[in-house]
Amino acid sequence: MTFQLLDKYIISSFLRKLFNILSVFVVIFLIVDIIDHIDKILDYDITLYQISTLYIYSIPQYINIGFPMAMLIATVMTFTVLQKNNELTALKASGVSIYRLTIPFIIMGMFFSASMFYFENIVVTKSSTLKSDLEKNLFQKRKKQKYRNDNIIIQLNKKDIISMEKFDHRTKIAKNISIQSFDNNLMLSRLDAKEMKWENGLWNANEIIYRSFNSDSIFYSKPDSSLYINLTAIDLIELNTKPSEMNYWALLDFIEKLNDNGKESRKWTVDLHFKTAFAFSNILMVIFGISLSIRKPRSNLLTGVGLSIFTIFIYYLMIKTGQTMGYKGIVNPFFSVWSPNMIFLSTGLLLLYKTKT
Repeated sequence: MTFQLLDKYIISSFLRKLFNILSVFVVIFLIVDIIDHIDKILDYDITLYQISTLYIYSIPQYINIGFPMAMLIATVMTFTVLQKNNELTALKASGVSIYRLTIPFIIMGMFFSASMFYFENIVVTKSSTLKSDLEKNLFQKRKKQKYRNDNIIIQLNKKDIISMEKFDHRTKIAKNISIQSFDNNLMLSRLDAKEMKWENGLWNANEIIYRSFNSDSIFYSKPDSSLYINLTAIDLIELNTKPSEMNYWALLDFIEKLNDNGKESRKWTVDLHFKTAFAFSNILMVIFGISLSIRKPRSNLLTGVGLSIFTIFIYYLMIKTGQTMGYKGIVNPFFSVWSPNMIFLSTGLLLLYKTKT
């Protein structure tokens, strides 16, 4: 068997297992999510099409979460099957080293790490936003909360309150705005606008209607005008947008603006580094999976899968704990999420180095 045929054989075997395992994980995640939210689904008048759409939007996020797990288990299963069929022994007897066999796995690990980074920042962020918007429409009977992307209500100062139906962090456009001024619970004035957009440090609004309820009782309307209020687009994004709904580049730009305005950016910086750290975990799982399966040459398939699940559980626990410590300022934002990667990478490489080839 030439190296080209060997690589094709290993890659095809690995990919079949990878996508089969990933499909199982996605189905499990969907079932668990449905069971967890079945009461809420039944409480609202939701059609089958709407429910299906909601969970279709959830699939990219589940793929992103389950991919490192699938990578690890697929790697362990591929090597375990090679050992069980005595193919690994035959290859070693013919002069093929273990290090040579790891090359296609390492290449696939690097490829999928890069691919999942773009998948998470292009597909997952978009689907998360669509899912969030759909949930707000479907479950609008829920208790209205302050500082959400639907019916946002913010106290500007002692007298003025602004409310808006929706704010889009990508376009920096707010819809159906109302600014109301009060004095001793009496409304003094009200300004309504159909839309306002943050441009060049100002809110540019259109279709404005202003009413004054004092003795002068002023009323006027104008097609567009700039609004001078104590509220910026950064304030709205900080209050109403989840990091999962922002891609890496939008999040990086937002952090720079926070720093320029002297605002706290630690939590957002941790989430920025998390996006790269979690994508990199795919290559880590391949390296660790190779070391795990070769170090236990006589273990059966079930044992290998069990060790893989335990390993990924430890990794998720470490990276989530680090993320929380980063939020609280206990650990540097970069090291809070990259430390588990460094530990797993060094451990995997050390085990692989000590493996008999």
